[in-house]
Amino acid sequence: MHCYVVTAHRASCAQLSVRGSFTGPKDTNLIVAKGSRLVIYTLTPEGLQPVLDTGIYGRIAAIELYTVAGAERESLYILTERLKFCIVEYDSSTGELITKAMGDVQDSVGRPVDGGPIAHIDPERRMIGFLLYDGLFKVIPIDTRNGQLREAFNIRLEELQVLDVQFLYGYAQPTIVLLYQDPKEMRHLKTYQVSIRDKDFIAGPWSQTGVEIGATMIIPVPTPIGGCILLGEQTISYLNGDKGDTKTIHMDMTVIRAWGKIDEDGRRYLLGDHLGQLYVLVLEFDGNKVLGLKLDTLGETSSAKTITYLDSGVVFIGSCFG
Repeated sequence: MHCYVVTAHRASCAQLSVRGSFTGPKDTNLIVAKGSRLVIYTLTPEGLQPVLDTGIYGRIAAIELYTVAGAERESLYILTERLKFCIVEYDSSTGELITKAMGDVQDSVGRPVDGGPIAHIDPERRMIGFLLYDGLFKVIPIDTRNGQLREAFNIRLEELQVLDVQFLYGYAQPTIVLLYQDPKEMRHLKTYQVSIRDKDFIAGPWSQTGVEIGATMIIPVPTPIGGCILLGEQTISYLNGDKGDTKTIHMDMTVIRAWGKIDEDGRRYLLGDHLGQLYVLVLEFDGNKVLGLKLDTLGETSSAKTITYLDSGVVFIGSCFG
């Protein structure tokens, strides 16, 4: 496997990357956010070719690509550290970005989450979900017919110390899974379904109490497999409460800092730890049932902040350290 490694300056270490078809339906693009800069590349047989390098008014905290129904190319969602957001598209005729929507998701009261803002888009493009303040989950509904954003609302969370949140695949209602820590410093997983009509949570389909105390990250697994992967310091677990599936493997103690999906069906993932080790995690499954997990070490890179698999055995690794 070949790696492109890009290093961000320590002062602008919030580096993110995504892969998609942003500049055209037949293009394979890598979009990299470094501090307040947004850089767009196109993958060609000769390697990565720069398309656009532009500034954003604010340090970028989250980016995500998604497709609006009927659109020829993807839209890019951007959230800054000061909780301003915008949705942009690429105009191939002018070579510039067009702002389709913008706004502010900041609230007047609330304690900001310790790990920084988290923002994700539901896999069915029905809403954007935010974890910005302890005890609050903010939702911006998306009109699935035209991609227009609707009025935002907050939902109260019982869990105050949330470490990670992701949308799960394969549910009729938008469904999130939380990794949280209780007052006794035990960690658990819990799911909620989000009702746009009632602007509230509905009890989720499953939960898992007493996961590894060092668990820090959730990877949502696409359908037909579904469920999620939980990354800890000594274990990696696959969980799917709907099917009663739980598979766990042990590993030498480490801290996983970044992950990237290789296959669209979610059977292989790249993981990067704090020491710069690069691993591949494989879900061994039959049909839609996971039989086991396999973890192999690929090599050593710079300590990864973001991992994006491009194509044909090439992966982009964004790092904060040279």
